[in-house]
Amino acid sequence: MPPKVTPKSNTIKYRQNNQKLKGQGRNIDYKKFPQHTNKSKLISNGDIRRLARRGGVKRISSDVYELSKLYMKLYISNILRDSMIYANYSGRATILADDICRAAKRAGQTAIGFTH
Repeated sequence: MPPKVTPKSNTIKYRQNNQKLKGQGRNIDYKKFPQHTNKSKLISNGDIRRLARRGGVKRISSDVYELSKLYMKLYISNILRDSMIYANYSGRATILADDICRAAKRAGQTAIGFTH
């Protein structure tokens, strides 16, 4: 029997018992991914800088990054809330691309390349 390996946190987790349990399927090792506590960190300052450059901005103040993350979060949450309302009204549990397009159109942004 090989020696037990104690894994580090946020790495591969090993099961303690290698026996096949009834109803559990195959006994496979799995990876544990880190949980992001602050979702605004997923949009980096470089991403915001690239968007600003595409819009024609030369210089960016340091306050702009946090404000743009806040407004992006608000805009996306409003779009998702409206698209969930559209999906619930039509009796579906799945949000379709049409629901997103309708919600964006309601917010004043028309999606080019999609119907409706």
